[in-house]
Amino acid sequence: MEDFDVFTDEIKFTKPLLKNILNKYVNDAPATPSGPNYQSGRKLLGEECLSNGDELGCAFQFSEAVSASLRTMAVYRDEQMRIAGNQNQKITNYIKPVQEIIDSTTISKDDEKLIGLLSTNTTEITEKLNSFKLDEEPFHKKYLRFGPHNNAENLMKIMKELPKEWTIIQLTAPYNPNENLKTLDEFKLEINSIYLTMYTNDYLGDHVPLTVNIPANVNKVGEKPLFTELYSLLSDNYETINDAQFLNNKRLVQNYWSRREDIDLRMKSVIMVMDKEWLGGWGSLLTGKLVEDGLRDKIVTLVDTTIQDWGFIKLNTKQKILLYNLIESSPVLSSHQLKSCIRRILTEHGNTEEIRSVLNPCQECSKDFRFLNELCLKCLSKAFESIHHFSLVDGIKAFSQAASMVKDGDEWSSLKKAKRHPVILIVDEMLDTFPWETLPILNHHPVSRMENVHFIYNLYKIHEKRFVDGYFVGSTEVGRYVINPEKNLDRMEKRMVSFVQYWCGGWSGYIGEPPPPDCFLRFLSEADVFLYCGHGDGCQLGAGGANGAGVEGAAGMRAATLLSGCGSVRLTGSAGRAPPAASHHHLHVAGSPMVVGMLWEVTDLEVDKVVSSLLALFVPSRARPWPAVGKARWSQGLLDTEVEDKVPFTPERDLLRAVCRARGSTSFVMIASSMVARGLPVRIPDA
Repeated sequence: MEDFDVFTDEIKFTKPLLKNILNKYVNDAPATPSGPNYQSGRKLLGEECLSNGDELGCAFQFSEAVSASLRTMAVYRDEQMRIAGNQNQKITNYIKPVQEIIDSTTISKDDEKLIGLLSTNTTEITEKLNSFKLDEEPFHKKYLRFGPHNNAENLMKIMKELPKEWTIIQLTAPYNPNENLKTLDEFKLEINSIYLTMYTNDYLGDHVPLTVNIPANVNKVGEKPLFTELYSLLSDNYETINDAQFLNNKRLVQNYWSRREDIDLRMKSVIMVMDKEWLGGWGSLLTGKLVEDGLRDKIVTLVDTTIQDWGFIKLNTKQKILLYNLIESSPVLSSHQLKSCIRRILTEHGNTEEIRSVLNPCQECSKDFRFLNELCLKCLSKAFESIHHFSLVDGIKAFSQAASMVKDGDEWSSLKKAKRHPVILIVDEMLDTFPWETLPILNHHPVSRMENVHFIYNLYKIHEKRFVDGYFVGSTEVGRYVINPEKNLDRMEKRMVSFVQYWCGGWSGYIGEPPPPDCFLRFLSEADVFLYCGHGDGCQLGAGGANGAGVEGAAGMRAATLLSGCGSVRLTGSAGRAPPAASHHHLHVAGSPMVVGMLWEVTDLEVDKVVSSLLALFVPSRARPWPAVGKARWSQGLLDTEVEDKVPFTPERDLLRAVCRARGSTSFVMIASSMVARGLPVRIPDA
């Protein structure tokens, strides 16, 4: 009962009143749920809503089904920081409900006698309470908490408050009862589908969020399932890099590079299977909004005309929105991907009750299905023909022709290179290891990941005054860095120090030694850009700071943070069903708008290429363009600035676009696909 100790320190309560207060907070206060259990329950509710055709309810339930424990951590951190700065904070949190109890409490004759004996009355208490200042908690902080305010109506209000430029997509793994029976290593391989929820999309407009179910873990006969192969190659990647320290002869070195090449090819294969066999045409739902409105309007006109010409009078709004997105992305999709997705849109996303009414199921199907994708193609085709009065083949042909016009027509050539607004992916913890950003349909788009809707909203409201056209307007004037604090990456230190001194001469930091914890936290608080080059994420350097909160205690963070160590933004699960943790969680709780880092183990030379390219693109400098600098002796800390410029250098002030371009500075897919951005879109003004 620690929360109530402050009452007895500050005020002498009457026993009847204190009893009422205790009863309220013991019996009425919502309990903080177990994160994994809460998420499982919400997934089940989301699936039930979707089966009942409740798209908004499904989207809300899924929004609650990711990173729940992180919300608890953020609320706890906020309360502790406020209490540290105000000893009366505990009691001021409870003034309003206490006053309500005082006003509503009816004192019996027995209680009046007791009050008389104690020589204390509610008037004195009320006067004492009125001496404290009441602070109304802003809604973006309240929404992090668990309670009745977390509801579908407020979810829609939040979406309307967020920048209209954003496309917000959530990828959710389905509920799996084996998570209560098996270890994580076992049940994480059992995912056979994913739910893709569009909260905001170029074609949604005022329509509620939509969700589709997509087959996952697809594999051909004789091949490993996709999840199994990904985790296997990541394990091999770790062992290969870890064993590199023991290379002491030419044969071992050759074997090392052979293994690296093999792992790289396997990652290429994973990305290809994700694109071709898994997502297919559904990848069109991941793309960002077109900057040029005219192209969007032309797509809508084309699809609507096709619907009218072929007489698809029964298509619902969801089917139309899915077709708009698919046809828009047709230039980067194969004919097979387009036709397969058109078939699924026409058959699996129609009116469920209408299909049930005309369905004459075969022996393998049943009218008791929950989702239309449970029916075989033969039954779906017959139902489609009964409703639309022509064959499914003709339906696929109609929209395939529309897709071909966009794919091959000269008038649509600008669509292929059209600029897009940012995409924010909310990725289920079970799906976070996959390199979504390097899918062919996304690899040139500004894409960032976030933990959940709650954190998107919270971070946006914290920094709202600095947002313009959907971007946090940052700066690079104040730069801080920590390079090789453990003093065991000598060549990396020479490379990155030479780069920082050449390109960012006005920045300051620590080289070859760890900064004191308070200094590390000060760097995070005062920097516009913070760079860490070393093992892991470096957040352990903030442990033991003045307020004891670690990096979460870095007050007023505004830094775009770049962590170049192995697995620096990887979700790491603990034993049992404990929720996974990562450095970017703590940095986002502290207010950092953006964290860029690595999903898995990487090698220093290739990462140094990527990181230096990213900073050279994003951070303005008066130095000669970084690509033109000679780097033959870079590992010795020497740069050749007299080399003649061979190609023009175009800077990139949009950090997410700079990340896309920086991936191209390494020839290793494992390195390029490892780098991801977590946070809200950031850019700096053009010089």
